Amino acid sequence: MTPQNFIALDLELNQPSNKVIQVGVAIGNAQQKSEEYVVKKWYLNPNEPIDKFITELTGITNGNISSYSVSHTTVARELTELIKEYNPWLQPVVWGYDDAGQLRREFEKHSVEFKHFGGRWLDVKTIHNFMMFSKNESPRGSLKEAMSRYNSVFEGQEHRADIDAQNTLKFWFDLMRKQNDFMTDKSYNNNNKGLANG
Repeated sequence: MTPQNFIALDLELNQPSNKVIQVGVAIGNAQQKSEEYVVKKWYLNPNEPIDKFITELTGITNGNISSYSVSHTTVARELTELIKEYNPWLQPVVWGYDDAGQLRREFEKHSVEFKHFGGRWLDVKTIHNFMMFSKNESPRGSLKEAMSRYNSVFEGQEHRADIDAQNTLKFWFDLMRKQNDFMTDKSYNNNNKGLANG
């Protein structure tokens, strides 16, 4: 059976406007190493100066925007091409924020057609929160901090849309593997034979 591809999405936003200034995606499957994912980023021009704090946080400067930004049409077209080529699961993997809805609204605001990322998404942070609450522990913390709790190593610099997307996808697969290990554990199966047999 061909492994299922997934696409992780992350956005970087300017402040205080919350306008999108960087879009990052990572596409891959559970059989791949993170360096084998298809990773892509785009800069978008918010038509306003980049806030100093955002530059310090993300590394995105006004110079980056003036030199590398592309149109919303370009992002939608190239992202659509990636989705068609790699056929990921239709709902994007995200870390806690409505990045999918935010991106769709951004496209709609600029009258750009984009027929992907509907009203649902796969939120890794919600899964992490559930697992922390089940142990009566606080789920607070960044993606990097959450990954460290599961011995999953964050790779690269935080708050870069492409890097965050790549690590979100990596964490998604790490959690899937841990769940699979749990479900195939003999003690779990022995304790749940009645449920399995209906």
